[in-house]
Amino acid sequence: MNGRIPIVCLGSGAALNDGRGWNSLLIDGRILLDLSPSAITQIHRLGIDPRTIEVIFISHLHADHLFGIPFLFLEYRIRYERSSPLHIVGPAGLPERIESLCTLAWPELDRGGLGTRIEPVYTIVREEGEYEAAGLKFTAIPMEHFGLSAFGYRFTHKGKTFAYTGDTGEGESAGQLLEGVDVAIVELTHPGPVDDPGHLDVEGVSRLTKELVGRGATVLATHMSETPPPIEGITLCEDGKTYWV
Repeated sequence: MNGRIPIVCLGSGAALNDGRGWNSLLIDGRILLDLSPSAITQIHRLGIDPRTIEVIFISHLHADHLFGIPFLFLEYRIRYERSSPLHIVGPAGLPERIESLCTLAWPELDRGGLGTRIEPVYTIVREEGEYEAAGLKFTAIPMEHFGLSAFGYRFTHKGKTFAYTGDTGEGESAGQLLEGVDVAIVELTHPGPVDDPGHLDVEGVSRLTKELVGRGATVLATHMSETPPPIEGITLCEDGKTYWV
């Protein structure tokens, strides 16, 4: 696998799913795409050192994409001491949401004098544009997700261009995000046609990725409510599996 980049699926499920871990993927041990409540358990099950994570991209502030943060911070407070900053990228309101979650989850930690042990470095995304976190330059593009502040991200890592939709409906912005990438990580909430403007179904994903599949790009589908039928050219993520690109 020399020269190839691992993508570990820590979870492939939507908020309501058939027993999967909630959606979260780790690229090259360094770049985490959303952090679900079940992801930390999977990290330990797979023998991953959470100190290797450099940057976390939070697509939006729904629980299945964000509520793993207090569990990761607990790891850093009790079991692992970080010597490098942890960068967290996400929409406006993210720092306040994380602080309130951690206070609600573990109020006794600060009272006991343990402190935070880390000071996260936040990159707040307010609009479409170019940003940088942990030395990684990336583009943020607003996605269509029930009117929320939700973003997809694209970046180049080790010569390959990645795009991650987070949660989105089908639209021009999703097509813009995916255009010309080498690796597309796309939500696929619904296995069959459904009227849901904030999520994708099989037909929507197929339309959005037709050009990518046609030229042999890697397309990974995640955030599934249940296993859809096979889709030619698209890999359906499975919890705990590693995909090399």
